[in-house]
Amino acid sequence: MPDKDWEHSPVGLALLDQAGCVTRLNSSGRAILGNHGGALQPLHALLSGESGLVEGQPASGTGWSTAWIKAAGNSVELAYRMQRVGEAYSVAFYDVTRRRQRERRAMAVARTAARVASERSLPATLSALAHEILQADGLAGVQVLTNEYSGDKLHMLGMAGFPASRSGAFFSLLMECRRRGADLGMLNAMESGKPVIFPHRYDAFMSNPAWEPLHEFHRYPTWDAFASIPIKVRQNTIGILNAFLAPGQALDEEAIEFLTSMAEQAGLAIDYASMLEEERSAAHREERQRLARDLHDSAVQQVFSMGMLTQTLKILTDGPERDQRIHAIAAELEDITGSVLKDLRGLVTQLRPTVIGSSGLRGALTRLTATTHRQTGVKFELNAEAVVDEIGGELAEDLYYVAAEAVHNAVKHSPADLIVITLDVSNGQIRLTVRDNGGKPEPPGAAREALEHEGHGLAFMRQRVERWNGAFDVDLNFGGAGTVVRAEVPHLVTYHSPGRQP
Repeated sequence: MPDKDWEHSPVGLALLDQAGCVTRLNSSGRAILGNHGGALQPLHALLSGESGLVEGQPASGTGWSTAWIKAAGNSVELAYRMQRVGEAYSVAFYDVTRRRQRERRAMAVARTAARVASERSLPATLSALAHEILQADGLAGVQVLTNEYSGDKLHMLGMAGFPASRSGAFFSLLMECRRRGADLGMLNAMESGKPVIFPHRYDAFMSNPAWEPLHEFHRYPTWDAFASIPIKVRQNTIGILNAFLAPGQALDEEAIEFLTSMAEQAGLAIDYASMLEEERSAAHREERQRLARDLHDSAVQQVFSMGMLTQTLKILTDGPERDQRIHAIAAELEDITGSVLKDLRGLVTQLRPTVIGSSGLRGALTRLTATTHRQTGVKFELNAEAVVDEIGGELAEDLYYVAAEAVHNAVKHSPADLIVITLDVSNGQIRLTVRDNGGKPEPPGAAREALEHEGHGLAFMRQRVERWNGAFDVDLNFGGAGTVVRAEVPHLVTYHSPGRQP
């Protein structure tokens, strides 16, 4: 190749001696590597390490390879190819950082979209989304938070790069930072519905005492800039995607577009999970409507017949043949009455909005824990003995709703990431315990006040337990490690409502 063409080639060109040292570099090569005197060093390190030109052992081949190098303080991904030229080696290379990044981003969006359509667990979907972002752009960390299922409280349902052990306490620690005067950029993004970007945030974050509760959470890996991208569903902001850039990374327009695309995928996943729950509720409503039609077509018609026969019976009491006819009609009326009562009892039992169903109390609690985990990411342990399945009727429903209310309060008002439900029967007593690891209320007293004012949750739980002559107790700071809800009721052979006839 003529010297002029070699010097102005659109790709970087370099010559190496037998020891792997760069002896010549064209203008494109100097531009790619930073256009300064130290440009030869990163190329030499790359080629000597990747091509095997170490201790005089040359490598050959015509295929292209890729590798990351540091050039002018930035990470650059090069595609390169080397071939032997006499006693030296010729190397062609070019910068593929942007192109490969676009490819990784497109693949990340596609894989995430496929997972949204197939994955039924929201935490699993959003955690996978966070890892896709991390791998596509080489970020330090990613967080996905949503308040879709708990009002003002943000649940971290997806995370990559940071330790997961304290994810359940994140919102509680964030609120403590706010009370100390920290500027919460992610909440600003929630309120405005627009991305919020903080360049060179790490040093300011770690040196500010207001952020001290989250220092250990965000200390490693080291990061630099920070961006919060709102997650929207039908124009409503229901969450935040936080991106923590590694030192030396730039947050340009393409990066923002990619994060916005992934935030849209997160919104689709959250919306999809909500629609699944709505479909289940709609199916239950449709079933109740069907039962109502059955009730009208069977029991109501028979009740009408009962009324007509009763009127006939009254008329016949004045006739000469009243004794024989009255006996026959009374017998027929008795048969119809029994049939109606049987139909009504069966249909009304099915028509009531029961949550127990054929799977029993253990099955209902299993569904409760699975659904809550899918929506919030909170982990559960359910300990229920087989004898629990003997509990039925209204008592089973009351115990279920006590557990459900305790779970709801823990998810909404505490930083808990683990809830343990225990239900057992011994010594003639049924004992229900719901315990979370949420630690101290935030702020002190807020948890009890919230519980007492949100639909009178504590009062309703107590009423359901005392209805069965049971005992109810709540410890909001059990051993400094969380809240414990306890309910204990007598274990009866039959479970009819108090004050009602069997």
